[in-house]
Amino acid sequence: MIKVKLLFLTALCTITLVSCNFFFEIVQKPLKKGNFYAQNMITSEYYEVDAKMLYEGEKCVIWAEKSAGVTEKMAKEIALEYDTKIRPKVIENFSRKDFTVEDKYFDDMLDYANRLAGSDDNKLTVLLLDIIDEYPETDSYVAGYFNGGNFYNNAYYSNRRDMIYIDTYPGLKLQPRQTYATFAHELQHLINFVTRIWMYKGKYIPMDTWIDEGLSSQAEYLYLEQHSPERCKWFVEDRKGTIAQGNNFFVWDNHSEIPSAILDDYATVYLFFRWLYLQAANEGLESNLFLDIETSIFDDYKAVTNVAQLINPEWGDWETLLGTWLAANYYPKNIYGYTGDDYLQRIIKVKPITEQTISLYPGEGVYSFIDDYFDPETNGNIRYAGLAENETGIGTSPPYTGNVLLTFNANADHTAKTETAVLTGVPVPASQITARSIQTETLTGPYVIDARDMLKRSKR
Repeated sequence: MIKVKLLFLTALCTITLVSCNFFFEIVQKPLKKGNFYAQNMITSEYYEVDAKMLYEGEKCVIWAEKSAGVTEKMAKEIALEYDTKIRPKVIENFSRKDFTVEDKYFDDMLDYANRLAGSDDNKLTVLLLDIIDEYPETDSYVAGYFNGGNFYNNAYYSNRRDMIYIDTYPGLKLQPRQTYATFAHELQHLINFVTRIWMYKGKYIPMDTWIDEGLSSQAEYLYLEQHSPERCKWFVEDRKGTIAQGNNFFVWDNHSEIPSAILDDYATVYLFFRWLYLQAANEGLESNLFLDIETSIFDDYKAVTNVAQLINPEWGDWETLLGTWLAANYYPKNIYGYTGDDYLQRIIKVKPITEQTISLYPGEGVYSFIDDYFDPETNGNIRYAGLAENETGIGTSPPYTGNVLLTFNANADHTAKTETAVLTGVPVPASQITARSIQTETLTGPYVIDARDMLKRSKR
C-alpha cells in the first residue's frame, strides 16, 4: 500500500513553473473570504479575484468573477456538462480507479485530489474569470490553467483547494466549444499532477512537458469526439514554414524567437498521440493506452516507448517509434499511418524542403525529394529513411531510394544540442507542386496556448 498524507501538503522548497502547473514559496498570505488568487499572464504577478459561487453540481462547484458576466444559468449548464460528460470521459481514460491510501478508499484520482487538498466534498472548484493575458493585442490567449500550488497549505497565493481556472473572454464568449475542451485538458494536468504525487509518496516528479501536453491534447479529443479545429489545420498550413524545417514537440518551445512556433508543438504532439492511439486501436489495445502512460514509472520518452512496444515490439526503441510516426506523416494512408481516421488520412501532408544541410534538434525530422538515389554518410544521431508513395515499407538502409528522403535526429535526450543533417537538395518537382496541394479551411484565431508558455513569452 502506498501511503501519502491526506492533509494539506506542505511545500518543502521553492519550486519552479512546470507545464500548466505553478508552485510558490512558503509564505502564508491571508485571502479575503469569497476571493481567489489568480495570476496575471503578462506580468506573472498574483492578484485577488472577487468571485461569487453560482452553482453547485454533483462533482463541481462553479464560481465566477463578479465582473465576468456569467449567469447562474450558464454556470448550471457548465456544471451539467462537467458532471455528465467531461469528468467521466477523462476519468475513464486517464485516472487510476478504486484504490486505497492509508486505509481510505477512493473512486478515482479526482476524489483523491479533493482530499489531498484538504477537502472532503469530492467536488472540483471551477473559477470562471477573464484571464489576464495578451489578448486582444495578440492572436493568442490562455483558455484555462491548473495551479499545482493550490494543493500546498503554506504556499504563497495558494487557494488551498483542488481547482481549475477557465477563461470567460474570449474563451466562453467567443470559443465555447474550445473552452469546454479546455476543461478536459486541464483535468488531465490535474490528474497527472496528483498521480505523480501518489506514485512518489508525496514528492512531485513531473513528466516531460511533451508527454503531459500530449495526454491533455487527447483528453480534448476524447471529450469532443472530433478533432480540435486548431491542431490539424495548423500542421497543414505551416504558415511560417517552421514545421517543414523540423520543429515539433520533443524539445518543447525550442524556437522561441518565433512566437507562433509554440503552436507547432501543440499541433505535432496532438498528431503524435492521436497516431499512437490509432495504432493501438488497430491491435485492440487502446482502452488503457493513456492510463498506462499516465501511471508509468518513467517520466521521459520511456513512458511512451514502454507502452508503444505492446503495440509493436520494435517501438520500444525511441528511434524506431519516432521514425515511423514521421514516415506516417508522409503517407498517412499507409498501414502504419492514420488508419481509422479518414479526416487525418485526407488532410495530413508534409512539405519537402530543398536545403542540402540543416541543423536539427532531437526529435526533429525533415523531408527532401529524391531524384535517383541518395547515400549520405551517417553521422551522430542523424538517421535516414527512403519513402515511396506507392509502397508500404520504409527503406532504412543506404542507398536510399523512393520519392522522398526522411532525415531526422534520433537523439532521445531532449536537452541535447542540435546536430547537422544532410538533405538531398533536390528542387520540388513540378508534378508535386499541385498534386499534393490540399485545401483546408483557413485558421483565423484566436489561438489557445498554455499559461506556462504565455508567461514565458511575456517575459521575453
